[in-house]
Amino acid sequence: MKRILLLIVMIGLTLHIYSQAPENGIQSRDSLFKAGKLRRDQLIKLRRECYNIAKNQAFPGLTTNIKTGEIEISDTLTFTNLDKKVIFQRCLQWIAINNGYLIYSDLESGKIIANGLIDLSHFAEFSDGYSGTAINKIQTSTSYTMILTMKDNKIRYTITNISYSFTNFSETTDQISFAISDLFPIETKDQTQWVRFISVIYASTDKFYYKLKDYLIDYISEAENDYKF
Repeated sequence: MKRILLLIVMIGLTLHIYSQAPENGIQSRDSLFKAGKLRRDQLIKLRRECYNIAKNQAFPGLTTNIKTGEIEISDTLTFTNLDKKVIFQRCLQWIAINNGYLIYSDLESGKIIANGLIDLSHFAEFSDGYSGTAINKIQTSTSYTMILTMKDNKIRYTITNISYSFTNFSETTDQISFAISDLFPIETKDQTQWVRFISVIYASTDKFYYKLKDYLIDYISEAENDYKF
């Protein structure tokens, strides 16, 4: 079962990556559908994703800061029945728990800035030693800056300065670093690295826009329950 699931993931990623030209991506999907490897609903979904990425460079949660030009992830979080001071303190605690490096904090201005470093799991394509390639799961060290801006019972949550340190990048380069903005536009990049680039961007949005943000929300929301003992 695990091998089947991994194969499905690999096929999905490969289709996702090689859909940079909409026509080519759709043809690949149609071929798999005709071969009985995709259901009709899967085909429709993948065709839609093909156009979204190729035309809009659409990745969940990613926006471009107009002033700085940086690609970032941002959202507004609201906490009912919690005031600014409590939210501020919980954010500092959360950063400490998650081994973040605090570089600025000021309650009056409602601003916290911290740096973080995590490993993201995603996929990359490698030579199989013969004439073909294989897709393997890897981990990439990823640095980022978190900016939390507080006003009343709200937080503007921003992740910026996302940068990746890729290992075993090519036959001639063992390690190389890229800012997330360096990976765009995807269609102009080295085709042998599309699997790596696309999958690490999706891993980033999954981590920063969903999991990390949700963990922060949960920790702040549990402020009162922490002292019920």
